[in-house]
Amino acid sequence: MYVQPLFSMPEVHEMHEVMRDYPLATLVASRAGQIEVDLLPLLLVEAGPFGRLAGHVGRSHDLAVMGDEMKSVTVLFQSPNAYISPTWYVNGQRSGRNAPSWNYVAVQAQGRIRLIDDALWMRAHLESLAHAQEAQRIPPWSASQTDPEFLAAAASRLIGFEVEIESLCGKRFLSQQRTQADRLSLIQHLARDHGPGASAVSRLIKP
Repeated sequence: MYVQPLFSMPEVHEMHEVMRDYPLATLVASRAGQIEVDLLPLLLVEAGPFGRLAGHVGRSHDLAVMGDEMKSVTVLFQSPNAYISPTWYVNGQRSGRNAPSWNYVAVQAQGRIRLIDDALWMRAHLESLAHAQEAQRIPPWSASQTDPEFLAAAASRLIGFEVEIESLCGKRFLSQQRTQADRLSLIQHLARDHGPGASAVSRLIKP
């Protein structure tokens, strides 16, 4: 992922925060020139300098079929994103030296992947994945509320995987190159915009 220094996110804990907040990630794997791209909910586990990702797929899924032939994968996490209208910039209106832009935050993780075919691991993984999303809900749902036989049958149709993260790269493209007046204007306009990610992006921009 190309990142200019101004837009770099070098702190691991900040990248981890993005990965936890937006766990539905794009995973890219390759085998013998064949590219597999999937959207998967992934759980970040504290381990080593960069962490570990845990996920699961159906046993008939292409990732499961690839098996040990996979060497490494690239995983992309992305925040909500929003179009930035040049009319929202305070500075530059007289000169007309403004152009449309896009604001977003993204984190790219790369590492080696291994498949895990273990019923106990799968049960713990599914419980942890649900807990990560349910913890703030009142009352939270837990796997203990599901019929044990149903849960066991569902888990048996899945296979797990872990990605040992070997490198992390973060990008925060939130109009840092603009003036404070411009950023304040963007926050106000995005908060009122009807775009699906506009309001969320307004909260990511630092004045």
